[in-house]
Amino acid sequence: MTGRNYQHSRPLDVHRWSDHREINNLVNLVFEKFISLKAKENKTIRKKHLKVVLLDLYVAWLNDPDLNIAVHMTIGAYSDGTVFNKGKSRYNELNIKVTTIDIVHRLRDTHLVGYKEGWQDAGGRGFITRIWPTNKLTKLFEDAAFGEFDIGYTDNRETIILRDEEKDEVEYTDKTHIKQMRLAVQQYNKLLEKTFIDIQSVDKPARIELPEGKRRRRSNRRVFVNITHHDKFVRRIFNNKSFSDGGRFYGGWWQRIDTKFRKDIRMNNSPTVEIDYSALHVILAYSEAGIDYWQTTNKDPYDLPVRGVNNPEHCRDITKLFLLLSLNASDEQALYKAFRSELNYREYPYSFPDEVLSELLDTIKEHHPDISHMICSGAGLRLMNIDSRICDYVIADFVKTDTPILTVHDSFIVQIGEEDRLNQLMKEAFNEVTKKARIKVKFNQNLTKKQLYAHGAQDRDWFLDMFQSLFKGSPTNGYQRRLERHREYFGQ
Repeated sequence: MTGRNYQHSRPLDVHRWSDHREINNLVNLVFEKFISLKAKENKTIRKKHLKVVLLDLYVAWLNDPDLNIAVHMTIGAYSDGTVFNKGKSRYNELNIKVTTIDIVHRLRDTHLVGYKEGWQDAGGRGFITRIWPTNKLTKLFEDAAFGEFDIGYTDNRETIILRDEEKDEVEYTDKTHIKQMRLAVQQYNKLLEKTFIDIQSVDKPARIELPEGKRRRRSNRRVFVNITHHDKFVRRIFNNKSFSDGGRFYGGWWQRIDTKFRKDIRMNNSPTVEIDYSALHVILAYSEAGIDYWQTTNKDPYDLPVRGVNNPEHCRDITKLFLLLSLNASDEQALYKAFRSELNYREYPYSFPDEVLSELLDTIKEHHPDISHMICSGAGLRLMNIDSRICDYVIADFVKTDTPILTVHDSFIVQIGEEDRLNQLMKEAFNEVTKKARIKVKFNQNLTKKQLYAHGAQDRDWFLDMFQSLFKGSPTNGYQRRLERHREYFGQ
């Protein structure tokens, strides 16, 4: 197909599943009509793999017809850890195997999917095969008697992920505290599933183009985040084969967009407020050193000079990035490499040779001597484990009352009216987990309920106009249709 942007893609979601009767009917129809069974082939296994591929193609097509599915078409990818490690795994609950390759080939040969074989670009970078539904398949989708909310995941999809030093998933033995963590994340996912999370200004296709960042600079291509009901699944990921490293909550399209877009998120069609911890990891580092940072000073820990940078805001942003990366880095050269990779040079057009970065590192150590031993020590994952436990504390409280909440690692997003509860709970959670420190929190620029009613008490007309404008907003047709479909299915 000419003109198709093969770079606009996402990996095949090998966890996609449903036992809906009409979905099974579609799978049976495609299998019997288009997938010829060869001698000694297991029909049940091939139908399972066909269902996974068809469901993921359906979800992609429904939300963004231009989106391609990237799928591994080499046997080794299904045994070397690229897709899954060989054999049974807690991360491969559907036991998806190399059979996927055969199913994709048969869908291609029967013209149900378009197919772009894996390739290399002029720079030698490799890209895996892309597939997408043809008109022949989308006609079957359109005639099918099921919808987007009938597709999800199996109940036993793993939510507690353990990775090694190479970031490969590894097996582990369940213990009581791990089972408790898993149950908590499962309950959170159930809350997210029935919560409508969207942005009014996004029409159709429901996607946001991200501003220039690291990924675009490297690939020289447009980068999108799709806003979809099917991109809300959250997991906790631990590192270094240890449940003491990492553990943050990952997943959800809202984690991949920046503040400019996050402020417009609505949950169940209500406007939201975002609150984040001020300098969380630095404060946690001080806490580990036995020091309550905000008790000793009110100075912004990132307010430090950077040679060659005269803009104070740029100095702060650069120092913040460098300091946070320094807590994760194992040595100075790794730190410098990570910093140069992460910095947006268009926004911060400065030169950073080793001598400038070495000077900045010395400045940071000079102003933060109590945590200098943690710099370039790889302490970041341990600090992430602490902030993940704080996050778990906050989320668990909201889940108890069936109240929606989103996490972006060191910040939370809640519906307007819940911000005072969140503010208090964030401070309570920090004190509960650290046992020895306090934290400052800051709100985004969205109007809070307290501000709305305080101003409204002085100007009734302003209050009525603002109330209507705030809660009604300016929804696009695409947003309104997504909201109506969600309400119809979940009875809200």
